Amino acid sequence: MHVSSAGSVELIRHAKAKGLPVTAEAAPHHLLLTDAACIAFDPNYKMNPPLRSQADVEALRQGLADGTIDSLATDHAPHAKEEKELEFALAPFGIIGLECALGLYAKALVASGVMDWPLLVARMSAGPAAVISRKAGLAVGEVADVTVIDPQAAWKVDVSRFVSLSRNCPYDGWLLPARATATIVGGEVKYRLAE
Repeated sequence: MHVSSAGSVELIRHAKAKGLPVTAEAAPHHLLLTDAACIAFDPNYKMNPPLRSQADVEALRQGLADGTIDSLATDHAPHAKEEKELEFALAPFGIIGLECALGLYAKALVASGVMDWPLLVARMSAGPAAVISRKAGLAVGEVADVTVIDPQAAWKVDVSRFVSLSRNCPYDGWLLPARATATIVGGEVKYRLAE
């Protein structure tokens, strides 16, 4: 859970090579941010596990591309504003990222050339589904759990417009290359981009 270091990627790769039943996931912040972001002691960069080096970021990206890491997750951790305004040592760990996860993954993995869209979608859907022994995909008669994606919808993150009541997000102001435009759960539209 929340793989963040090159050493962990190698341990997982070794375990999988031995045929051990191992799964792993990574979160957007460990694919885009490094420990250098913590220099200013901004609590929005306080994670658990912590941010690592650029070499670790690259190892995670490659681990996702080659299947060592099966899944992408968000590690969505909302906190009240006053909690994240504490000094770095006292502030809680974690950030929100659910509403911009797809764009962050597109930036980290597709725009960087590490993987293509079909593989990214698989790491966000079939990978997690397999971990919990569910089949991912669309088939006649099956319940539709679908996210509609615009892979060319560049947009600027504005945390003030998030549906979440929390704002503990270091990506405010980032330009992202793609966006989820609708979410269908159990065959019902639960979210539609209102822009």
